[in-house]
Amino acid sequence: MSVFEVESWLVAEGKDEEHEIEMRRWLTWVNEHRDLFPEWKSLRYFYKHIAGNDSGRYVVIWEYENYTEFEKYKTRRKDYEGPYAEYKENDPYYKGVFIHSRMGYEFWRDMERELWIE
Repeated sequence: MSVFEVESWLVAEGKDEEHEIEMRRWLTWVNEHRDLFPEWKSLRYFYKHIAGNDSGRYVVIWEYENYTEFEKYKTRRKDYEGPYAEYKENDPYYKGVFIHSRMGYEFWRDMERELWIE
């Protein structure tokens, strides 16, 4: 049963272009270093366009096989040591482009996946 780590945020005022650049840099870096993220089944990036009060939020969703894989990754990367120091250098979270006080974090578990339409 998959689990999903979901982060959402608003872009800091006046940082739209920088945000776009930093997100593309991070996504490119992650794709070039997939070997550092074996627990990630998928990574998806969205923009909430028509979402009521949540309109204008950006969302990244990480998919893991299960909670154990999530914990394994988070434990290994927790202090950004070794190759994860470079990950931190590329992470837009540390680039001043998010409104940190307005960030959201959720953890989802899939339900009835055998009945999903894909």
